[in-house]
Amino acid sequence: MIGSKMNFKKTIYSKSRLEINNNINYYINLIRTKSIKLLNKKFSLTDIKLIDFEYLFPVKEAEYIYYDIINQYILDKNGMYLFFINGFYLFNFFKNKYLLSINDIITNNKNYCNSNIEKFYGKSIYNNDPLNLFNLLFSKDGAYIFIPDNFCFKPNIYIIYIYNINYDYSIINPRNLIIIGNNSKAKIVEIHESLTNKICFSNSVTEIYTRKNSNIDYIKIHNNLSFFYLRDKTFLTQKKNSTCSVSTFSFEGRLLINNIKLINLGNYSKFNLNGLTIIRKKLLNQLIYNKTLIDHLYPNCESYQTYKSILYGRSKVFFWGKIKIYKKANNINALQKAKNILINKNAFVYTKPELEIYTDNVKCSHGCTIGKIDKNNIFYLCSRGVIKTVAKSILIFIFSKDILKKINIQNIKYLIIKIIIKNLDNYYLQKC
Repeated sequence: MIGSKMNFKKTIYSKSRLEINNNINYYINLIRTKSIKLLNKKFSLTDIKLIDFEYLFPVKEAEYIYYDIINQYILDKNGMYLFFINGFYLFNFFKNKYLLSINDIITNNKNYCNSNIEKFYGKSIYNNDPLNLFNLLFSKDGAYIFIPDNFCFKPNIYIIYIYNINYDYSIINPRNLIIIGNNSKAKIVEIHESLTNKICFSNSVTEIYTRKNSNIDYIKIHNNLSFFYLRDKTFLTQKKNSTCSVSTFSFEGRLLINNIKLINLGNYSKFNLNGLTIIRKKLLNQLIYNKTLIDHLYPNCESYQTYKSILYGRSKVFFWGKIKIYKKANNINALQKAKNILINKNAFVYTKPELEIYTDNVKCSHGCTIGKIDKNNIFYLCSRGVIKTVAKSILIFIFSKDILKKINIQNIKYLIIKIIIKNLDNYYLQKC
């Protein structure tokens, strides 16, 4: 694959050298212009430590090359799919005006989407996040999902990001826009997986807007990303009586940053946030960052966070979780839990739970546990004829089970169980 190199130090702040697609509409131009101004005004290149390299932007390849590959990702015959190869939209198996790519809307002048693009796309621009601004500047494509009012979208929606990078230090900037209308429901699965061992940086951003009385179940899976730098930022806005569930499963990654920000903008909304990390590779220094921020602006709302990690080798997990409750946001019920198992002495976990409360009459708590597999439980299973390494695998699987129970898409639950079993490598457990 051939692409064009770009050194960010030389080009990122030069508006004259920024290539703008001639077909892009006025609004996207405006967003990108604002991004350049904000970068110049608020940030320097030293603020963005991940991109101190000369990067290569991949180019789009012929679609037919990937026909056999994408068939492996058809997890549900009744599902609706959006496939992206190296950040470029491939095609949609099932044509639907509510499931498109951002670039398809812009270049093919999908007028019926323009109002949503102008109303929701890029509204996180003032979030003081330099990588979000980079994404707005250089994003080539991403998923657009719009569920209209009073509509229960029954087929599961799958956003599949496949990376087939042939050169080290490529950079990709996917950007998704998801809108769930009033009184509507949807289940969405987002998968990131690499087919090569090349070093790549994916700066992924997702904006999710849930309207009144809506319901969304969102699952993210990061797998086979041993040499990957993936920064996955999710902005989620909730309105009155809405219910949101976001589950993140991270299984491999040189550096994975899962960053979720929720803004609660309505009474009686509920939010469930779940995360499971299993890092198996023994010879690689793999790092996972799980960072969450929940802003409760309205009263009578609930939020629950449960993060679990199982670490082998020299892997490290960092968890920062912050719950902020503003004035007059009474009757908030917020719970935050982080539980970790270290398979050997070289694994490392750092946790920093935070509660910032500016009102009375709330129920908030946080807790964290870090430890090894319970020897008494191992002995109990071994005394009943179970081999020691198998006993350890059983206990680890049980440790993961309460996260798996929260998955409401059956075939995805089976897929994650299959990945977990694959990661329960008895060779590593035997060394403990």
